[in-house]
Amino acid sequence: MKPRIFISSTFYDLKYIREDLANFVRSYGYEPILFEDGDIGYAPGKNLDFSCYESMRNSDMVILVIGGEYGSAASGEKKDEFKEYMSITRNEFRTAVESGIPIFVMIDKKVMAEYGVYEANYNAIEKENITMTFPTTKNVNVFRFIKEIKGIVTLPIQEFERSSDIKGFVSKQWADMFKNYLNSLKEKRENKKIESSVDDIKALIQKMDVMLNSLGENVLLKDNPDEYKEVINKQEILEFCNSLIKNFGWHKDDIYDAYYDREEFITRLLKCLLELKEKNILSKKISEEDFSVIMNIFDRHEIKPPSFFWGYDIDKKMDLLSKTQNKKAVIEIMVKDEYFLKLTES
Repeated sequence: MKPRIFISSTFYDLKYIREDLANFVRSYGYEPILFEDGDIGYAPGKNLDFSCYESMRNSDMVILVIGGEYGSAASGEKKDEFKEYMSITRNEFRTAVESGIPIFVMIDKKVMAEYGVYEANYNAIEKENITMTFPTTKNVNVFRFIKEIKGIVTLPIQEFERSSDIKGFVSKQWADMFKNYLNSLKEKRENKKIESSVDDIKALIQKMDVMLNSLGENVLLKDNPDEYKEVINKQEILEFCNSLIKNFGWHKDDIYDAYYDREEFITRLLKCLLELKEKNILSKKISEEDFSVIMNIFDRHEIKPPSFFWGYDIDKKMDLLSKTQNKKAVIEIMVKDEYFLKLTES
């Protein structure tokens, strides 16, 4: 899916900047959203600006460009040169803020200079209704719009003189966002390594607990060799359960107790694994052809395919499932919170 970049501004005074920005967005392989290009689907029976707001909600990012014009009045609003009213562009901005969409705010440098004059004379203009004329800013509501934007301290605001200033700023921001994304992937991999090490330690402790508990009942198991075999079997079952967690994972929304109870889910998973074992798929790295077979097996057993699958690591542990009592033991362990919930942490 291409990122959808909504270009929000007044039209006639910024027409050529909008066109230039649209080409700039396309050069990145992204999808620019502009009403003049027919990118907004208008809903029958509704005012045209409502379709703009809906399209805004479905966008991934906004480039808001503010010049000297305030723009057309939103539905239900009456245009006025002095009294405050909502424009379509300003309502688009509010829609983006309410939807949590990232916004880059670009303001004409001359307008920003005139905004400083507006702020210095705020009381005279807003409380005493004194009218002031500005060379670039045609409507005092532009300043009110900027004041609203500046009230949201987390929004980046950049002044521009030409469209190249906007493109230079946005390209740097996108590069920084991509770098942060790559860093987050590195951090995620490192966290996964740490989690894996911790799980190994936990598994070792669990195995030692089983051994020590049994040793406490029968020192070195001299009197009952069969009990020693049982202890080893318990260790292997625990190791198998921990391997399930390492080798498989589902997104949280993909497993519901209302759809599968836990015992039924694990039972079906083990059936899938046994069938994969028979087809020798678990004994090697998964190929594209194997992946199709895996999906069919999960589908046949009416269980959602996992979101990640490193099944070949578990092949050597599968033999213990040949005994019915071992399968029951695995199920009893895996339905517990400390095991089952880890299957949904991916």
